[in-house]
Amino acid sequence: MYRNRKLPYLFMLPAILTILFVSLAPFLYSVAISLTDWDGISPSMSFVGLNNYKTMLTDSTLRDVLSNNVVYFIWLVGAQNVFALIIAMVLNGKFRGRNFFRATIFFPTLVSSVAVGFIWSLMYNPMAGVLTTISKILDLPTKSLIWLGDPIFAKYSIIATSIWQWAGWNVIIYFAGLQSIPDEMYEAAAIDGAGVLKRTFFIVLPLLAPAITINIVMSSIGALKLFDLPYIMTGGGPGHTSSTIAIAIYHNSFLMNKMGYGTAISLVLFVLVLIVSAVQTILLRRQEERVS
Repeated sequence: MYRNRKLPYLFMLPAILTILFVSLAPFLYSVAISLTDWDGISPSMSFVGLNNYKTMLTDSTLRDVLSNNVVYFIWLVGAQNVFALIIAMVLNGKFRGRNFFRATIFFPTLVSSVAVGFIWSLMYNPMAGVLTTISKILDLPTKSLIWLGDPIFAKYSIIATSIWQWAGWNVIIYFAGLQSIPDEMYEAAAIDGAGVLKRTFFIVLPLLAPAITINIVMSSIGALKLFDLPYIMTGGGPGHTSSTIAIAIYHNSFLMNKMGYGTAISLVLFVLVLIVSAVQTILLRRQEERVS
């Protein structure tokens, strides 16, 4: 009998050991490295305690990068989800070719971020890019704009590209939630005289609460960890105006040979992502309980 009780734990042991080896051990090793001045190359390292974390408090570049991440966060969580919800509601209607558009809106999420970054960099090209050509044809004020070389527009050009690539993922989740809402609820609301806005705020949004939770949390994590598109399209420039915390980690760890400092930044980013996602989940789950 006692042997049978131990048997489930024996089956779980390989998975537990794998998790410890793949996740916990590297994490603890990263914590140890963040307390040193290791350059990532030499076999020797010196213990510096919390100096790397203190340096972050006075690092002006890191403050600029953090402010960039805040802008990315606001747009990629707010604008992207609003845009995705509107598209999902349109695609939930009945019209010819809707299956084609549903597949089309999701297609960019299947393309590598590297490919997306290069393609959109060509489109933003100030000499022969598609956007520049269209601006010249229509005689728009942006016809001479250096999209990725302007300190302000570089950031928002990356945001537009990211929304184009990942909004389809949010659309699919919202669309699945919309499909679960019975048509009878729309019909009853219409009989009671509720217009589109009232149906949206009093029927659609409350019943989409679980989908909204998933999309906001996932969008937030993606915005805080953003690396590939800014690195490919601008390298974080001009200056640091489009850089992110993830790029700062790469820059300090591998280009400036400050592995200890870069690791410390990565651990702070990990804690930041953990706190933001946990707080969002708790608050949004409470909202779900209120409307359920």
